[in-house]
Amino acid sequence: MEIEMNAGLNSITNTTRKWSDYQIVSGKNEGSTFIRGYIERFNTVSFFNEYAGLLSYFFAMGQLAAPFVRIPIHGTYIDCRVHTYWIQQSRTGKSIAWEFTDRLLEQLDISSDTFTAGSDARLIGTIDRQPVLDDNGRPTGETQEIVVEGLLNGYKTILFDEASILLNDGKSHFSDKILYLQQAMAPLGSRTNVLVKHLVGGSVRTPSGVSLWMTTFPPKDIMDHVLDKGFFQRVFLFQNDVSLEQRQTTSEHRMSGAYRRVANQIMDYETLADYMTECVDLVKERLWNAMDMVEGEEELRERDEEGQLTGQIVTVPVSRQTQWDNLTAGQKEDAAMNHAYDIFTVSPGYEAAVLNAVDDYYALVHGVASETIKETAMTFVPNIENYTLIFSNLIAITMKSSVITEEHVMMASEIIYDNMHNLIIWLEQKQNFKDKKRLAGERASWMQAFNQLPKFVDEKDGKEKVKQTELLAIYAAQQCIANITAQRRFKALRGGGQAIVTRSGSENGGWRNYVSFTWGG
Repeated sequence: MEIEMNAGLNSITNTTRKWSDYQIVSGKNEGSTFIRGYIERFNTVSFFNEYAGLLSYFFAMGQLAAPFVRIPIHGTYIDCRVHTYWIQQSRTGKSIAWEFTDRLLEQLDISSDTFTAGSDARLIGTIDRQPVLDDNGRPTGETQEIVVEGLLNGYKTILFDEASILLNDGKSHFSDKILYLQQAMAPLGSRTNVLVKHLVGGSVRTPSGVSLWMTTFPPKDIMDHVLDKGFFQRVFLFQNDVSLEQRQTTSEHRMSGAYRRVANQIMDYETLADYMTECVDLVKERLWNAMDMVEGEEELRERDEEGQLTGQIVTVPVSRQTQWDNLTAGQKEDAAMNHAYDIFTVSPGYEAAVLNAVDDYYALVHGVASETIKETAMTFVPNIENYTLIFSNLIAITMKSSVITEEHVMMASEIIYDNMHNLIIWLEQKQNFKDKKRLAGERASWMQAFNQLPKFVDEKDGKEKVKQTELLAIYAAQQCIANITAQRRFKALRGGGQAIVTRSGSENGGWRNYVSFTWGG
């Protein structure tokens, strides 16, 4: 049974391209052939999550190239790491997608770790006081301060599975950790990227080159975090809804795969890693050439079989990789920045393509009706622009090109545009639901007060009504608010046509205002 794995990016809308329509996938070149092979392998593990498969590729390639690539923007730089926050229902392939990515990272010699809970020390590091030992291994009575590195130190990848816990600041004491993660995502080489924690024994300074992969089910009150905090504006936020139909299709595909071998023509993990390493090796070669780094020799004193020096001098070759490895972290960072223009150049049409992408992104924002959502969407644009540059660079690396062309930018922007389009739709739907929920709550509060009062049936329209003064008084008491606040809220209801006020009475007996609501009562 053959199943066409062309699921759209998001089940919310039918306007999204299929994954196989993207130019980076459909192209007739070595790089696109590899990307198709990557997604095919990904699909043997996580079914019908092809867009996440593309993000998995950019995530792994971004970390692999991160030590060598800086993208200059006027007087600043950004790096090529990709930080993914993937929101999707439970049991739809998120965890197994990381299983795939982690196995690939192992083949690439990229270390990975998982964080679910822990102290600041585990993330940033700490200072451990240890006894000083003599030559016989006995304590001398003195101590020394040893810096213990945290998870965020150096180049690696970190998984935050069920990352909604990061949003639960009060319960899990994660408010500081969000700040640390934001600093870890700051551009490599920037002062912001160095995390500092002051302790009694000294200060721990953690320059972070990590790439973050975060997955979660749709968290409750997610809109409050998206609208009011800046964390989601620093990650590649990918939200996907899986319909019941898609779940059933996935189940059928999964169960039909029992005892069915993976096709021989599908690339294995080693083949995927070899191609990616080959691509980044070309980048390293250009960097080392720009640094005038050449193969060298080193004279060493020879040792016998027991490891004792013999007095003889031997000459051994020193590779460029060894020379690079021997540089300090600061020297490597300086080299990547100083030679950013030597590693890549851009085509004549590059700038026009970048500006066209910006126009497309802002066209999406301008089309948003809600001012709240529009304002939120605008806060995502700078990060989306960064990822357009990052994806363009990573695509050029994949194509083994030292020139970033307008085609590379277009390949990147169509992937990012679709995600932004669906993100805006999702935000609008969430906001509409939130507004409806708030409106229903407001109406329920007024009706709670309305139903506790004696009713008057108006003979003119047959509707039940209550006295306005009594309604406002009991509403204010139930809501624990001042009478003037109740009056202001009622004025808004009346002005919006939701509260109807009629006068009843006589000249001698006095006139009274009676209230009915348009939604009932």
